[in-house]
Amino acid sequence: RARNRTFGIAYRLGGYVRRPVEVLVEDVVLHDGARTFLQIGANDGYLSDPLNLAIFRHRLTGTFVEPQSNYYRELQRTYRDFPSMLFLQCAVAAENSVMTMYTLDCSGGRLPGWAHGVGTLSREQICKFGDQIENIESYIRFQEVQCITVADLLGRAAVRDPDIIVVDAEGFDHVILSQFDFSQLTTKLVIYETESMKKEDAADLAEKLKDGGFAILEAEQDTIALRRETKTFRKRIETGKEAA
Repeated sequence: RARNRTFGIAYRLGGYVRRPVEVLVEDVVLHDGARTFLQIGANDGYLSDPLNLAIFRHRLTGTFVEPQSNYYRELQRTYRDFPSMLFLQCAVAAENSVMTMYTLDCSGGRLPGWAHGVGTLSREQICKFGDQIENIESYIRFQEVQCITVADLLGRAAVRDPDIIVVDAEGFDHVILSQFDFSQLTTKLVIYETESMKKEDAADLAEKLKDGGFAILEAEQDTIALRRETKTFRKRIETGKEAA
């Protein structure tokens, strides 16, 4: 609670500059009435999180998905004053199953801050950070996690048609987002990462989202799909921030 209070004060006093993705979330809330979300790979609710500020400022409601038990508990603490939130401790994959999740042990304090957020269902993916972390094998830990499909997730979610979808699944974003039928949803904003995605998968996903009525925008490490029919997108065109 103290962490959020400090964060909020810093923002109000101009000590915190919103990232581009946070600005877009705020715009979709203010201009398009977004009030609900689905966040897959929510971590502790703080680390590089695009929704935290908007959730606390506008009391958004939705579903958090986080398979790692330690971050799942932290996530619940982060939003303990939001009784309407739904928390699911699982991962999302191509089928219902039990899979191995690989993480980095940050308990010794020797790893960079970003290492807390690289949990993945792919050992190959986590080993890629070996170019930034010496002797990475000694830090890799693993645990078995329950996985469900997007169809099952939407069946359990607090809202089946969320205004905002955020996916941070370290290499599995394509597997997850490809399962959504956006022609059946009114989702206004989709936020995901392509940094750890194969180029062909990123291109395939971008085409699917474009076919679903979205424009693809880049915002630092995030990739954003913004529904073209939203007021937020039209305002971006009017102000020259985005080509039609």
